[in-house]
Amino acid sequence: MSNTIFPGSTLGIIGINRNGVAMIAAAKKAGFNVGVYVDRSQPDITKMADFTIDGAYNDKQKLTEFGEACDAIIYQTPNIDSTVIRFLGQYAAIPQGINGLEIVQDRLMERAFLDQININIAPYVTVIGLDDVYQSIDSIGYPALLKPIQRGIGEQSMMIKRQSDITRAADFIDTGTYLLESWIDHTAEYTLTAACANGEVEIFPLAQLEYNEDRQLISVASPAEVADDMLQEMHRIIKSVADSLQYTGVFSVNFYVTSTGTLYVKNIELGLTSIANVYDNTTNVDQYEQQLRASVGMPLHVIRQLQTTLLMIIRNYQSVAIRRQWLLKNNWKFRFFNSDTDTADPAGILGFVWVTGDTDLDALRNQVDDTEVWNKTLPNSGSDNEEQEK
Repeated sequence: MSNTIFPGSTLGIIGINRNGVAMIAAAKKAGFNVGVYVDRSQPDITKMADFTIDGAYNDKQKLTEFGEACDAIIYQTPNIDSTVIRFLGQYAAIPQGINGLEIVQDRLMERAFLDQININIAPYVTVIGLDDVYQSIDSIGYPALLKPIQRGIGEQSMMIKRQSDITRAADFIDTGTYLLESWIDHTAEYTLTAACANGEVEIFPLAQLEYNEDRQLISVASPAEVADDMLQEMHRIIKSVADSLQYTGVFSVNFYVTSTGTLYVKNIELGLTSIANVYDNTTNVDQYEQQLRASVGMPLHVIRQLQTTLLMIIRNYQSVAIRRQWLLKNNWKFRFFNSDTDTADPAGILGFVWVTGDTDLDALRNQVDDTEVWNKTLPNSGSDNEEQEK
């Protein structure tokens, strides 16, 4: 099957989320027909796509129908089991490949991969029960994170801050193997996003992330400023990942930086993320077009920074407060998800706002702070889930 897919062909998308509308729009603008496979009703997606197949991810009959209707299929997020993608590969091209997906879906494989290419990660051990946790916690230290080996939709991580917390893990640990990992006490978090295809690697500007106490993403700022040697090391890491992962498309590497300036890799994220939406107004090309170009065999667009951008995450409980800014701000751009499935959840993502117009990030932050939209937070949910939102 040819690696090049021309306009007029059909691109299938599976594992689609709120970013799917923008991905479909990019594909259709380039002249492709778009089919989507969803396992639940998503009206915004359905009305934009040329066709939609609604079925379970283990429904081989519907998956076959979808595969046969597409020339190529991409997964927008890595939350689709690699066995599903392998099955679809019998009928259509899978430009992103499967190797990278299998690695990032298994935390143990991911850490072995990062170890193999000499990248600094948090200490960890594997455990299968409470006895293992008790025996291993001294070598890992407090606090620590208990995570299922297999990543998936809705899975949680548990923070163990003291020995008495271990007893709570009895309800958390089910069957299978878990990862017990040291919590890295850090002062900053960053994400570096890149696109890779046919030996090319194009890297977006560095982004700095801000979270609240419940690990809900508040803002993404780009380009973020770090010391030159640290930025060079981040670039070295993302190029090493691109060279070894056997993956084609957009991906991100998430970093922790400690108070002493030590750099740790948190994880690798394949596909399109909410974080990388910051580039819609930061660079000359966004993640959606780069994903499309990589998927259909086009050369990657050379990335150029255009301006400084602060991406703010709007949540449902901020819907009233944000209306005033809609009327007042001439340097804010908005995107709302008017039929998102989590509208009943006050913390659910309602949309994004891009704040631009100044080269100084502090000035943009001050402008946001003056509105007080993000000053009020929801009551603490009590969640100790550490996984960052994408």
